[in-house]
Amino acid sequence: MYKIVIVDDDMLIRKGIRNVIRWKDLECEICAEASSGDEALKVIEEIKPDIVITDIKMPNMDGIELIDRIRKIIPQCKIVILTAYREFEYAQRAIKYGAFDFLLKPTKVEDIINVVQKAINEIKKEKTIVEELEKINSILKEKLPILRENFLFNVIFEMISNEDEILQMASFYEIEIGSFLMILAECSTKEERGRQNTHLYLLGISNMLNDFLSHDFTIYTIYLNNSQAVYIVSSKKELEKEEEKRFFELLSQLKKAAVECFNIDLTLAVSTWGRGIVQLPDKYKECIDAINYRFYFDEEDIIYYKDLSHFFMYVDDRKLKNLKNEILLSVRYGNYSNINSLLLELEETLKKSKADKQYIFNFYYLLLIEINMIKAQLSSAINKPDNPEMFEHIDYFNDIIKCKSLSELSSILRISIQRTIEEVQKHNLNKMGSLIKKVIDYIKENYNSGEISLSEISEKFFVSPSYLSRLFKKETGKNLSDFINEYRIEKAKQLLLTTDLKTYEVADRVGIPDPHYFSRLFKRYTGYSPSEYKEGAKLKGEKVSE
Repeated sequence: MYKIVIVDDDMLIRKGIRNVIRWKDLECEICAEASSGDEALKVIEEIKPDIVITDIKMPNMDGIELIDRIRKIIPQCKIVILTAYREFEYAQRAIKYGAFDFLLKPTKVEDIINVVQKAINEIKKEKTIVEELEKINSILKEKLPILRENFLFNVIFEMISNEDEILQMASFYEIEIGSFLMILAECSTKEERGRQNTHLYLLGISNMLNDFLSHDFTIYTIYLNNSQAVYIVSSKKELEKEEEKRFFELLSQLKKAAVECFNIDLTLAVSTWGRGIVQLPDKYKECIDAINYRFYFDEEDIIYYKDLSHFFMYVDDRKLKNLKNEILLSVRYGNYSNINSLLLELEETLKKSKADKQYIFNFYYLLLIEINMIKAQLSSAINKPDNPEMFEHIDYFNDIIKCKSLSELSSILRISIQRTIEEVQKHNLNKMGSLIKKVIDYIKENYNSGEISLSEISEKFFVSPSYLSRLFKKETGKNLSDFINEYRIEKAKQLLLTTDLKTYEVADRVGIPDPHYFSRLFKRYTGYSPSEYKEGAKLKGEKVSE
């Protein structure tokens, strides 16, 4: 049954509402009445009703205040306002403050029933939503470890790369990663039966990590395959030197215990310290690098990435090659808009690549040589192969080896790029002007052809209509169609004054076969009809052919 409280300082109204409706038929019961706001609050706090039917004006308490206080006690309670017509605007304000609905006095029985049924439907709907959310939360709680593991797997392998999205989803999955180490574990066994259980050994190692470290660390486990797992060991605070030393000692004890307990071969590769979830992919790469050097370590050793500094480290330069190609494309097309972002990305990629100084110098040197090659091709294209202004007089190698930072190298590169792009843009602008000159010459030679149009001309010169239209407007200040029409009208004016051709013949001669359209066009551009233009010329004393 839905519990209802009636609040009104008029006893007759309270009794009327209680007695004129068969509340049981609506699955409702009137649990209490109150004659004032203060009394109502005491009753409501005790009974926790589903619906409150209240007068908007009562002694000692404003209706808006009562609604506000009821909603603080029972936010989901449906409050129905009783109001006189003159208080209608006040009732509308009450709706804004959280009242469910209002009824005008004098109130009809059917109106009360309709509003209560409406409130009950809303309560049922809200209850269904709450139940569904509870069900979803229960399933989520049950599946959270799997969902969390899948999410961390996707972050490690950069299937999710947007930082904001990663942080948002980490919050949703209740993952907090501060200062952390990543451990990559790989286990194997010589026994056939044992090989089928390697995933159980990895689970056992996860349990041991939690037993050894959970007091000061949070452990996240990600199973990569049947024989490999990643353990993210997140510290709840920054470790002092002594604490870090104890941690590594615990890790050694854990490895020894796991090998003895499960009778397995176990390799552990440990990253350097990272901070925050977005660094997981970088730390995983460190673990992979470390585990690939196991050949140089004894079986009982844990391989720490920080110990590999004296080994040869191969630089995976696929991303660097892609960036180099993007930079060179932008230079070739004279596009400076994305150069700054590309150079910043290049710096960041080189920092993360762990490439040595000589590799970085060589990379920049070769990139500068390729930019100069673009200048050489450009010089050849404009038939000035010996133009000294096209080439920078820079001793690239000496300038590069003097650089003390990546930003200094980027500065040399940026200056070279900027100068080259300026040359490319200048060349392209000249070429654009040359194209428009050819188009104008073509119009003057073929204006008398009825077929001449934007699409026909663009096809002739192997460019798109939209590009030609935009370029023509930029170079001449006129639309292409206007230029064609103006040129035809100028030729028509000459023919009208120097020949005895009829108007329709003049129209045909200038490439406009429809004489009516020609007359309209002529008037639009000159202000006169062809015959008026001819008569006007006579009146001015100009020589006109009869």
